[in-house]
Amino acid sequence: MTSRRRRPQSSATRRGAGKAAVVAATLPPAIPAAASRSWLARHGALLAVCLVLILVAMVRLRVASVPLERDEGEYAYAGQLILHGIPPYQLAYNMKFPGTYYAYSLILALFGQTAWGIHVGLLIVNAATGLALFWLGRRLLGEFGAAASAVTFAVLSLDRWINGVFAHATHFVLLPAVCGLLLLLRAIESRRAWTTMGAGTLFGLAVLMKQQAIFYPPLALGLLVWMSMTSPAPDRRGLVRQAATLLAGMALPFVVLCTVLAAQGVLGRFWFWTFTYASTYASEVPLSEVPHLFAHSWDRIMRVSWPFWTMAAAGGAGVWLVRWATRTRVVLVSLLLASCLAVCPGFYFREHYFILILPSVALFTGVLAVSIEAIARRRCSHAAARALAVVAVLAAPVWYVAHEHAYLFTMSPRDVSRETYELNPFIEAVDVARYLKDHTTPDDRIAVLGSEPEIYFYANRKSATGYIYTYALMEPQPYAAQMQREMMGQIEAAHPKYVVLVPMRASWGFSPASDKTILEWTDRYVEQCYDMVGLADIYSFAETTMLWDDQVRVGGYRPRSENLIYTFRRKNDQPCTAGR
Repeated sequence: MTSRRRRPQSSATRRGAGKAAVVAATLPPAIPAAASRSWLARHGALLAVCLVLILVAMVRLRVASVPLERDEGEYAYAGQLILHGIPPYQLAYNMKFPGTYYAYSLILALFGQTAWGIHVGLLIVNAATGLALFWLGRRLLGEFGAAASAVTFAVLSLDRWINGVFAHATHFVLLPAVCGLLLLLRAIESRRAWTTMGAGTLFGLAVLMKQQAIFYPPLALGLLVWMSMTSPAPDRRGLVRQAATLLAGMALPFVVLCTVLAAQGVLGRFWFWTFTYASTYASEVPLSEVPHLFAHSWDRIMRVSWPFWTMAAAGGAGVWLVRWATRTRVVLVSLLLASCLAVCPGFYFREHYFILILPSVALFTGVLAVSIEAIARRRCSHAAARALAVVAVLAAPVWYVAHEHAYLFTMSPRDVSRETYELNPFIEAVDVARYLKDHTTPDDRIAVLGSEPEIYFYANRKSATGYIYTYALMEPQPYAAQMQREMMGQIEAAHPKYVVLVPMRASWGFSPASDKTILEWTDRYVEQCYDMVGLADIYSFAETTMLWDDQVRVGGYRPRSENLIYTFRRKNDQPCTAGR
């Protein structure tokens, strides 16, 4: 048998081979053909994600009866009204788009009109977002990176300091936004009109959930243009058609919404609250206070979850230090930019706003996992490199469980509310609402003087005024005086059977610059037209004194704190006014 002499490689060939070796060592390892892989190898990543989602769901179910906070109370009351055939902005005014109202109405219809049912609905939305993030990560990072991303998101979105167990609108933004980005990547590849339209519609729905999602549609359009123009065979004419289809999909939910609200007669009020007033609200924070507000919220959300954010920062470096596809880099950085901008409108930086960044944090953690594995494979076997990467990724969740084991496994729903929101009256609102429900009929009106819309929801009674929040009335904005006059007039005209007064700063948001007219009117109105029948005194995390009926009328109780809730019953059915 003759032997063949190996041809010597040129220096250029050797340099090319060396470059290829570096690329192979740094990019995610290629996935073997499906036929050569076991069932566990093909589905192991997804199974791991599902297992974590189940464990997270068990924690969410354990604390699902945690009392609603204010935003949840607003969404729940609006959703309850929708189920009664009453459109948004008719009996409940607010500056938010109504997408979350409709989402709540669906949840209430499916799981019941309770705090438990609402948080079960959040559980499903959160799990669906985690799965969508897994499929998005699989396209960008490979299966291992996708699994690391989804696991990170599942655990981090459960964190109580970012308000993860409360059903804020930001949770409802993420599901259509992540699904929209996933569908957009498919649409760019397939160039199918219906896929593009679907992606646009999902981004439009994300905006309807909360206006802060307005930064995601430009992200989608920018990615479409960039990927189409950098493709091997760019089609400018086709790009114009696809961009137009995407924009049409984005506009469709808003057009449908405006059509429905116009037919229901509330379009004008919707426009005033969500555009006219909202624009003044977004400009109230002076720039001098921005660093303080950001630092305060950042300190709270970093209280326990800082290892996740640190790993994501390392992944942000890894996406540039390790060879990644340009498309992956562009998508990840663009999503991070859009998410950061979505946190910033108004510069309020409330903790739950940062939920919008969690998909980016999770994806960059996936980048870190794949990067660690790729670098480790230069010096050790594939199995050892994967094991090292898995240990690195699990370090943050293990640390989190160790430090938050009380919250995750033993803390009661009541204590979760107190630890998160301190002495806000969310626990006491349940008892106040129960009293109102027991002493009224469905046709009776009630009024809450303060910002506790959860009372309306729990009591399942309609408000005597559309002003379910009083914050806007206390803000130094041009419509405050008009809003106060309207609220006072609506309450006097309805002469509600019961009035609940919550004179806490957290429930009003008053400041030295606030117009105090309605506060002075409140004192006169309840004194002339109502008798006190209930008092709640919240004087510690563990204790609240609640007095009703004869206990209040006997008198002699001296409040131990300024965290009070008064309940009043009207003296008679005759009209009663207090003057203004």
